[in-house]
Amino acid sequence: MSTKTNDQRTKLGFAKLSAGIRVLIVGDIEPLRALMADVLKLEGYTVTEAIDASNLQSCMRTGRHEEHLDNSYDLIVTDIHMPGESGLVGLEKLRRRGCSTPAVVVTAFPEFATKERVRELIATVLPKPFTLE
Repeated sequence: MSTKTNDQRTKLGFAKLSAGIRVLIVGDIEPLRALMADVLKLEGYTVTEAIDASNLQSCMRTGRHEEHLDNSYDLIVTDIHMPGESGLVGLEKLRRRGCSTPAVVVTAFPEFATKERVRELIATVLPKPFTLE
C-alpha cells in the first residue's frame, strides 16, 4: 500500500493494521537487523531487537523461571546462522516450552532440509536476499 493511500486512510479515521503489533527481530548482523526494524517501525509496528538465540530466549522470558514465557510478541523474525545457537535451535526451545508465536526464519540457504525443519517448527522461510517493500 502506498504512503499516499495510508495517509488518506489515516485522515478518514482508519487505524493502521500494524498499530500495536509487536515484532521480535533476531539476528547477529546489526545493519540488516536494524534495517528490518526501521522499516517495520516506519510501518507502525513495535519492534524489539535481539542479537542471538540466547538473547531471543531472554526476550521471551517473564519472571525468574525459564518455563514462564512472555507471549506478548505477535511475530518472531529470526536468522538461522548466528554465533552460538542457531535461530532454529532457539525457536525449537521456545516451541518445546509452549510458545506458539508465529515465526519467520530468514536464511540465505533455503535447502529442502531447512524448509522441512522450519515447517516442523511451525514457521515460514524468508530466503535472502529479499526486498523491503
